[in-house]
Order: sequence, then C-alpha cells, then structure tokens
Amino acid sequence: MGISTKTRKNLWGKSGNRCSICKIELFSKPKDKDEFNIGEECHIISSKINGPRHKPNVDDYDLYDNLILLCRNHHKEIDELTDTYTEELLRYIKLNHENWVTITLNNSINKETISKPKFLTRITSGKELLNMISDSHGYRTDYDEVENEKDAKYIDGIFQELIDYGDISGMVEVYDKAQMGLQLNELLKDLKKKGYFLFAEKKIEKIKFGNGDIDNWSIATIVLKKKNSEEIIKVNLNDGNT
Repeated sequence: MGISTKTRKNLWGKSGNRCSICKIELFSKPKDKDEFNIGEECHIISSKINGPRHKPNVDDYDLYDNLILLCRNHHKEIDELTDTYTEELLRYIKLNHENWVTITLNNSINKETISKPKFLTRITSGKELLNMISDSHGYRTDYDEVENEKDAKYIDGIFQELIDYGDISGMVEVYDKAQMGLQLNELLKDLKKKGYFLFAEKKIEKIKFGNGDIDNWSIATIVLKKKNSEEIIKVNLNDGNT
C-alpha cells in the first residue's frame, strides 16, 4: 500500500523533525546551502520475510504505529542490531521521543510568552471521547512519568488504540460509531481501574510545513494523568458557589 500522506504528516509532526534516538534535525537548510533531508520513515516490523523483526500476517505494515522516524545512521543500526533493538524497545523509544518533543516545544513557548493556564476537560464517556478524536489530522499526547516498561507499553497501547479509532471513524456508518463509543466506554473504565483519568480537547491549528505551506489542521490533544496527580483540579459544582 505504501505510507499514506496523513500517516507521514503524523509521523514527522509528532517526531518534531528529529531522529527518535539521537534527536538530530532531519530536514533543514543550513545558511547558504541547499536543503537536505537525512530522515527515514523506518518500519518497526518489516514486511519482508527475512527483514528486521518480521512478523507474518500483519494487516498493514505501513500504519503509523509500525513506523518510527530516524536518521540514516540509526535506521541502519536498528536493522543490523535486532537483538538489541527489539520491537518493544523501539515502541518505547518512539513513545518517549514524542513526549520529549511535546515537552520541549511547550517549554520553549512558555519561555517566550506569558499565557493563561491551560485546562483540559476530563472525558468520562466513550461518545464524548470519539467526538474528540474523530476526523483529526494529528494527535498531541502527554502522560505522567512512567515507572516501568510495563506501564510504558500500556500507555503506548492506549494512545495507539485511540489514534486507530480516530483514523477510521470517518469511514464508518452511524451504527459502527455507536459500537465504537461503547468500546471506548470500556477503555475509559479500564483506565480508571488502573488509576488513570483521561483529559482531551480538539482545536484547529495552523501548521507550517518545511516548504513554507500553511494548512489548518484539526489537532486532538489527549492527556493521561494518574488519579492522584496534583495537576488535576477538582471542582464541586454542587457546593452552591458560582
């Protein structure tokens, strides 16, 4: 099938135009020189029988969750050192890199501007969550610091599942959307049992690409917070105050 334009935009945007391992800028234009691109869209699981980390019977090897953005050197390294760079490790590296991009950009913006505190609404229903992620061009994710690889895999799985729902939501009928809402209800219940709350919003943002083009993108922000996080503000609407 090949990598779709939407998947490519997601991969480059969420990776911040940086290698997921060494953080080097991948597409740039040094002063008085031509533009150059050392970035490569790398498969975590190869579609080739003898390829790195190959698994048979994968529906589509070119989906976002099977891709990681790397420089040429590290692409070669992960495909040669497959005992070191396992599928699980690469997914962990990808998730942590995307979180690093989000934190770095937010810190940079906060240093340059004084902005109002940002508040996200806790999502408590599958229908509400589906509305947030449906028809989104891109996704911004964040989460509390993880303590072990098991938690990292769980969080990565949640984000990938939500992105998958968002990607297919525009191609299904009303009945299927209702079923998806029920499934997302179960996902929210499972998150709560494991000690997490989910917060989200969707906004239209202007995205500028390397060639100078600007486009309006619908961006869904999804944040997982531990229930005991000090960042969560609890409001009692029944206390008589306005």
